[in-house]
Amino acid sequence: METRSWSVAAFGLLFVGAHEIATDYNQTRSVHFASEMSMEMEQTSSRMERDGQPVENPWGSGGMSSATTRQLEWTDKLLEHKDGAPTKVQRKFGEQKQGSTMVFGENERSDERDGALAGVTLELTLGDGGEVEAKAIEGDAPGESLKGHRLTLSLDAFLPEKAVDDGDAWELDAAAVKRGLALDLNPILFPPPTEEPSGDSGRGRRGPRGGSGGMLLMSAEWEGKATLSDSTEEYDGAACQIIKLEIEADGTLEEPSFGGGRGRAFGLEAAAVFETTYEVKLEGRLLYDAIKKLPVRLELEGKAKIESNRSFEREGSTTKMESTQEGTIRLEATASVE
Repeated sequence: METRSWSVAAFGLLFVGAHEIATDYNQTRSVHFASEMSMEMEQTSSRMERDGQPVENPWGSGGMSSATTRQLEWTDKLLEHKDGAPTKVQRKFGEQKQGSTMVFGENERSDERDGALAGVTLELTLGDGGEVEAKAIEGDAPGESLKGHRLTLSLDAFLPEKAVDDGDAWELDAAAVKRGLALDLNPILFPPPTEEPSGDSGRGRRGPRGGSGGMLLMSAEWEGKATLSDSTEEYDGAACQIIKLEIEADGTLEEPSFGGGRGRAFGLEAAAVFETTYEVKLEGRLLYDAIKKLPVRLELEGKAKIESNRSFEREGSTTKMESTQEGTIRLEATASVE
């Protein structure tokens, strides 16, 4: 009876005073990570004019809309560690899928791809220079997909770098947000497709351009704030600490230049003006299990807005187009000890 009373009291002390909130890399264990993300956008306004006169929407009454999804799954087995940090990890990739659907009036275009490392097991080792060296020990991995890996869990990016008290907040820079959302892995797991050069330009296209949801998430200049709540919530049988997250981004997306030689190749008589601005705001939370010393669940959702302005001349006629897209973003991720 006395032993039980001591255990309950000790458990309560975990949430009193400063908290060391960090993933435990001092024990050999396997952690399974899974993530699902979706982004849906719909055109909410559109205006087009030629030489100052209104022109009918080229997409008809249906307008434009898009949906982007991504599923990630892998298991990390810690093999070696030093000074509380992992030095060798075996990462077994499970399902990796990325899909997109775009609707233009009555026309629809869909694409779904498996990740380059689906079904592959990598051995990741910390090199002498601090870089991570990767080699495939099961399955075939493209060379470009062996670069850019990290030994730590993606969700670690949202954790504080030092002990914090209830109510304390810390800033999240763009690199931390991309890491926490696993966006830094997109070029590794889903490298953009290439097309053979065509026409006189001698150039092929590579990947989607500025206005797509997927490109927005990758290009956005993220920033955010994390705050440790003074309350807890039960998850998977444990009382977890709650880290509140506020993440946002706004700015201008890079656009291709159609002036000069390229402008003439597209039949444009003067440099075109293409400008796309965006706003994204996400809110949610990260649950941290102080017993397992592991961030166990991430929940984020929010809204995005994209505004596009286009102006160009062709055959002596000036065309201007303006459009606004609005939509929602949702992301869930879990980490569990196997």
